[in-house]
Amino acid sequence: MEVLKKLLGMAFLVGLINPIAFTNNQQWYQGFACLLAAFIGSGLIFGFGGYAVGPKKIGNADETPVINQVWMMFFIGAVANLLFATMYV
Repeated sequence: MEVLKKLLGMAFLVGLINPIAFTNNQQWYQGFACLLAAFIGSGLIFGFGGYAVGPKKIGNADETPVINQVWMMFFIGAVANLLFATMYV
């Protein structure tokens, strides 16, 4: 069951919502749906509890940023999903 949950999370994370939910053409809300899919996918893979601890020291050039794997996968998945949404025809 754990493996299926992670596979479903990866499907959401890499943008497989686009060919399933948007079969004919692009919609104005497709980017928002892709961000939601990245959020759900990262939460399914690493657990939604990781979202409680937000990234710290982002944008401070003097210190190393602190970010957990849930947020990092969300950011990576958001970029992948939004690229898929903008190039989706």
